[in-house]
Formats: sequence, structure tokens, C-alpha cells
Amino acid sequence: MTQQNADALTKAFAAADQGDPGPLLNLYDDSMTWAGFTFDGTQRVYTKAEFLEGLGVLAKLDASANEVIGCDVIDDELVVAKIRAYRKLGKHELDITMVMGHRFIDGKVVRGNDLVPSSFETFWSATGLAG
Repeated sequence: MTQQNADALTKAFAAADQGDPGPLLNLYDDSMTWAGFTFDGTQRVYTKAEFLEGLGVLAKLDASANEVIGCDVIDDELVVAKIRAYRKLGKHELDITMVMGHRFIDGKVVRGNDLVPSSFETFWSATGLAG
């Protein structure tokens, strides 16, 4: 089942990059929690609604892309994805590989986390969008 989850994750990210976020939104269970980075580089746990709200800032950028460049499947529930994340606002540009961990239950992500390099918070601080 985990390879199917990895394939679904890859396809959902690709659809979102083409302007169709539906498959990605549907992949995340309504009860999902996500341990992730804030724009200032600290970490916190988000609900699904908070996680999606945080993604809304991407609409303020000149360019944004997320591409799954690789997935490792671990046992029956875990998928670790390497994501190329590209962001651009004016003269500020970010092009990184981030790592996102996903725990799947019945084909839905119920827990997740991410790890980003320090250039992530440097970019958001420089753009003035770090809040």
C-alpha cells in the first residue's frame, strides 16, 4: 500500500503545480496534524486548516513550485518525499530541496512533518512576508 501512497502523493503535488489542488487537499485527512516550520524558522504543530492557510501565502509570490523528486517508502504507512521547492518574489529567490514525512492511514495523510534548510527563513524574512 505504501508505494500506492507514494504514487498518489507524487501525482497530487504535480496536479497542484498545474493549478488543481483538489487531489492534494483530498490526500490530507481532515484530522491531520502537521509538524512544520513557520516562516521565521521556528517549528510548530498545525491543524489541516492552519496548514492550508499557511500555504495561502504562496499566492502572493511571483512564482512558486513544488515537485516531488523522490520518495522513500517505509513499511506500510510511511512515505518520505524529497520536494524541490521554488519560490520567487521580485529579486528574492529560493530554490531548495525539502524533506516531508507522511504517515498514511487508509490512503490519507494523518500526520506529517517537514524539514527545510536555513535559506527558507532567510528568503521569507527578505520578502517581508514572514509576518
